[in-house]
Parts: sequence; C-alpha cells; structure tokens
Amino acid sequence: MRRFAAIALLLVGKAAFGSPPDPCSLSSTATDATVTVAIPDGRTSFREGEVIPLVLSFTSTADKRYWADNRNYDRSGRLSIESYCVEPPARDPLADYFRAGAFMGGGLGNTQQLSDKPFTATAELNEWRQPAPGHYRLYVVSYRVWRPPDPGEATPYGRVSLTLRSNTIEFEIVKVDSDWRNKQLLDATAAYQNAADDEQRKAARKLRFLNTKASAETLAKMFWGLNDQPGGWDLMFGLFGSPYRAEATAAMQREINNPDHPITQDFLHMLTKLQINADTSWDPPAYDSAHPEVSQEYWRKRQTHERELMQVAIATTVAALPQKTGRARSLTVQALAESSDLLDGSTASQIRKQLIAAWGDLPEKTKQELIQYRWPLIAGPDMLPTLKEFASRPAPPFRTMDAMARDAAIQHIYELDATEGRSLILRDLRDPRAQPSISLVKLLTADELRPIVQEAVGRIEKSDARELDYHLVELYGDAPALVGMKTVFNDHLGQWACDPQTAMLRFFLRLEPEFGAKAVEVSLAARKVTGCYHFLLQELGDALPKVEPLAISALDDTDLEVANDAALALGHWGTASAEAALWARLKRFHQQWQVREGELRATPPYTDPIARATALESTLVNSIATGTNWICGPEKLAQLSALASPRQQIQVATWSKEWAQGQALILPNWYPEGRLSFGVLQYSNLDEQQFRAKLSQMPPGMKLYFQIWKPGQISPPVSMEKQEAVFEALHSHAAQFEVGIEKKSDP
Repeated sequence: MRRFAAIALLLVGKAAFGSPPDPCSLSSTATDATVTVAIPDGRTSFREGEVIPLVLSFTSTADKRYWADNRNYDRSGRLSIESYCVEPPARDPLADYFRAGAFMGGGLGNTQQLSDKPFTATAELNEWRQPAPGHYRLYVVSYRVWRPPDPGEATPYGRVSLTLRSNTIEFEIVKVDSDWRNKQLLDATAAYQNAADDEQRKAARKLRFLNTKASAETLAKMFWGLNDQPGGWDLMFGLFGSPYRAEATAAMQREINNPDHPITQDFLHMLTKLQINADTSWDPPAYDSAHPEVSQEYWRKRQTHERELMQVAIATTVAALPQKTGRARSLTVQALAESSDLLDGSTASQIRKQLIAAWGDLPEKTKQELIQYRWPLIAGPDMLPTLKEFASRPAPPFRTMDAMARDAAIQHIYELDATEGRSLILRDLRDPRAQPSISLVKLLTADELRPIVQEAVGRIEKSDARELDYHLVELYGDAPALVGMKTVFNDHLGQWACDPQTAMLRFFLRLEPEFGAKAVEVSLAARKVTGCYHFLLQELGDALPKVEPLAISALDDTDLEVANDAALALGHWGTASAEAALWARLKRFHQQWQVREGELRATPPYTDPIARATALESTLVNSIATGTNWICGPEKLAQLSALASPRQQIQVATWSKEWAQGQALILPNWYPEGRLSFGVLQYSNLDEQQFRAKLSQMPPGMKLYFQIWKPGQISPPVSMEKQEAVFEALHSHAAQFEVGIEKKSDP
C-alpha cells in the first residue's frame, strides 16, 4: 500500500479466482515462433546464493506475424510474463507474497516484431526459484509473444497471446562454506553503504539472494522504504523471500528501537505482512466456488488481524520515538502521522506537532509531498511560517513537480491568510519565471486580475508571451482585447503551438462564438505545419457544444485520427443530441466495412489505414456506451452489440453483464484530495456534476450501492464523516429520479 495513491486493499486473494493450470505443464501453441533460454558464457555451476543470470532469445520464421513485449519490470514487483520451471522443484521465495492479496500491475514497455534475428530479454533465476545444492534442469514457459487476430477472429484485447516453451538447460548448485557466505555479505554490505544509486541497487540485489540468517538481519537493518530508498524493493523482497522469516521478523522488530533507523509506512506494512505470512495458520484457504463466503470471511478476518498487528507495531514505534534522532526521527514521525487513524486523539495531535518541529530534517521530496498531497496531516496556522519560506524560493520551471508543490504551498497560505496569499499570487503573476496555476489565479478578484490580463494581452501582441498568458486571456480577456487577438491569431494561423491555439479558440468561443466557430474550422483545416488538428476538438473541452455541428461533421473526416478525435470529444462533452450523430456514424462505418469487416484489427505500429479504422470503431462504440450526457442501458447495449464487429461485441458484453447483475457499485475515487471522481457501470472518471447528471439519466427504480471504505481499507485514508456526507448528498439527489443508493461497506 503506497502513501500517495488511493488504492483499495481488496479482501480477495489470488486463491479467490480458482487454480489455473500448472504453467510448467504447458506446451508451445505455435511452431513458427520459439524461445530459447541460456546462461551467459555457458556457465553450468553456481555457488549457493549466487546470482544465476539468464538470457531469453525469441525468434520467428514467419514474416511480420508475431510481436514480443519488451517490458522488463512490473509495478507489482514481479514481471509475470514468464514461468521458470526447474526439476527437481525448488522453492519460489515470493509465492505467498503474491498469493496474499491483489496487486497493481503494469508498466512502461514497447513491442518488438519477431524475425529470424533474435530478440533478447534478461532475467535472474533467483527472482523465481531458490535452488538448494544439487543438479537441476531448467526450461521457461513464456507468454511474452503475441500476434494480431486473423481476419474475422474476435479477441478481447485485440491480440492473441501465445504460449512458448523453451529448450531445457542443466546447471549445478554447489554448497559453500560459511567463510564464502560471510565474505559475500560483507562485500555487498560495504558496496551498498558506500556506492552511488545504481551500484547500491546491484548490491541490494546481491544481498537479497544470499538467503542466510545473517543476510536476513542485514536486510532488516538496511530496509526502510520502497521507492524512496535505492534498491528498496530488493531489500524488501529479500526479507520476504528469506527462508529465515522468524529471524527477519525479530530483526525488524529490533530495528524499531534503533535510534538511527527510520520507521516508515513501508517498513511497518512489511513487518505486519511478514508476521502474517510466517504464520501458516493464516495461509489462504482453497477457493470453493460453491461457498465463496468462506474465502470472503477469511480475507475479512485477515485484514482485521493485519490491522491489529499494525496497531502493535505503531504502539512500539511511538514508544521508541523519543530515542530517534535526525532524519530517522523525522521520517518515523511522518509514518506515525500517516497512521493517525490508529492513534488516540491526544497522541495524534502530539505527533502532528512533532512532524512540524522535525520539518527541517525531512527530505525535500517528502516536504513537497506533504504540502501537495497530504496537507491534512499538517494543516494549521503553525505551518504558515514554513509555507512562506517554501514560497519565497525562486520560481521553479513551469509544469514541474517543484512548481506544483509551490502552487500548493501558496494555496494553503491563502487558506490561512487570504491577504498574504493574494499578494504571493500577484507576485508570481508578474514574475516572468513563474507561472502559477489557474486554480490560484481564480482566487483573485476581477479588479486584481484586470491589469494582469492587460499585460498578458500586450505580451501576446508582441509575440513575447508565456504559456500562462494565453490562459489568462482565455478565461478573463474582455471584448476590447478581441481585435488585437484576432489579428495575432490570423497572422499565425496554422502555425500555433497546440496549447496557445486552444486557449485562443476558447477565448473566441466565449466572447464571439460565431468568429470562434470559424476559427476552429480554419484551424482544423490547417494541416501543414503542426499536428494539433489531430486532437483539437478534445482540447476544446466544455466549449465543444458551441461547435458541435463542426465536430459531428468531422466524424466523416478522411483523416481517421480527426474522426477519432471528434468521436472522443462528442462522447465526453457533446450534448444529448450528439448521441444520434455517433450512432449514425457507427452505422455508416459498418456499411463501408460490411464486406471487409473481418479485416478490422490493430497491428503495430498502429498507423496503417486498417488500424486507424479499427481504432475509430472502438472509439465510436465507447463514446456511445460511455457518453456523459446520455445513458446507454441494456436495450441500447443490445443494439450496439448487434451493430459492432466481433471484437467490440466482447467489450459490449462486459458492460451488459454489469447491468444484468442488478447491483451496480458506485466507486468514488478520493485521490487526489479536492478532485473527487466517480465510476459506476461502464462510466468512469466522472466529476461530481457529471455524476449527478448521470444519476438523473438512470432508469427509475435503478438500485446502486455506494462504496464506503472503512479505516485501513484505503490509502490515503478518508474520514468516515467525509464519505458519509458525500453519500447523503448523492442519496438525496438520486431519490428525485427514483434511483436508490445504499451504502456498501465491504469490497
């Protein structure tokens, strides 16, 4: 569970989804694509605890048929697109870690077309298996390779995944004496303590795989964070994967009392999970589809137990806090502040004061995160001097994390002292190096903004404007500015950067819609210098209804990227009248592709005409089904399925199933604070106004359930009072339309 993302701790584990077939029993599903596993340099012998490197080579004899994902990491901490099979069997050090809960996966990556020239990926067997001394055979089962669907072949994700089984190699694990292990431990420890970041990560990985009692204790002494500590994930996985978990747990508990060891949220959560997983009585039960309530009850009890263990760890940390010093103290206080829901009111109040007192010892990144994302932990007048100092620094570059943190600091200053806050906003507006956010600008009065906007108009006319100037004119420019802005706009027609162009178009649409519509039309037609026309209509946002006929016309643009942009824009910002236009365009699409519908498929690099057409159909279907200003219930979804291609029918079937369940869940997204959004059925990322509109569109008698997160179920935590207030407001609003909303407190 991370500090700065609203992540539900779901009460289900992988056992809840049944037992998939043993991947090591699978065979290759293609003969014209292969994977080969090898050990670099042909090594066949390794010491116990030594890193065993592997190279996977993918080839194909088919021309342009197969692609491989070239990702090498996953946000869960383990990339699961290969299975490593050893004979005789060897322990998977992280099996119960990944069995005991739901994890956020995914990560950045690309695709590589396969050919007879090998595409390679690297791995380390120790990540997956912990072989004891002996002789082993190894092969790999990979799911990394896929192909686009053949004409007429329907697949849910536009790709057909392959299973490839590699060749088999053999190697030996040699037992080592304690002297060798101790030397490895000392060398890796010294390297971690004295090296730079990259070398620290290598040293952490070496420590992770040593698998001795001494290495477990060393890992406990070193580990304090996941993303903020170099090699933190490897240190954590080394503790969790150690065969000496009792020793690892005891070492971590001792570190709570170490004056120089930071006790962070990452540390505390790791300790509690390690304690649970070391206790075999808390192993998940086998899932029984006839009695799903058994697994559900287990996960509820497990979560309660984890919270109880966390309370014990928190109490121990509070007791140890007076001995903590410097940075260790400040980070420990921060962790306790983030666990305020587990503290009594008096202790929580004292921890808050101590966090503010320890401000100077906190890392700069942590300070920014507290100001920007976790302000309620420190909010109060006593933070005003700190905020003022933070805002007094030279303005950082625009659109950086530093700039956003600075804006947040000024926002909080305004909340505590409006006069001082306005003064700082005006200061930054007149500083050519600074570009305060529009949310800050909106805190100023019209009289305060008038001269600022006039200065922005002057800079635009002199071609000396910053990006913010265009948005000031967009929002606050008045009629006298029109003449000059029209001249400047026409002088640079078709050459504008996308953001300034959008701001000027929205300005024209606000003050002189007829000219604005014409400006949008000519900008959409200007296609020689920039590619802004490919997403111009979406960029207009809530101004789109003023040019809705133009957007509807663009649905038939010969450039399918423009048509796709129009469909996206109409789905999100179009009026209720846009729904009919989207249906009509989808019908025309299938009339055009009626004979060639089987060809619709997306293939890398997704820029050929068929891939563009496939994307357009997908966007049309999604925009109709998820449109903001109309409802697409079971009857319309059935019509959509009858019209869509086989691939899109799979997606429509998923939406239809959600409606058929009759118990639609409202999922509020509480992160980031201040920008609450909602999801229900096939609709997602709706702000409160849009969600209220969606409730008014629901059929009378519809029954919905509002997810209430109990303490410990979501991070960052959201107070029950805040959740109840939002629920009550939505409940009353929905009742006007005969739509019922009830609370649901279990995921």
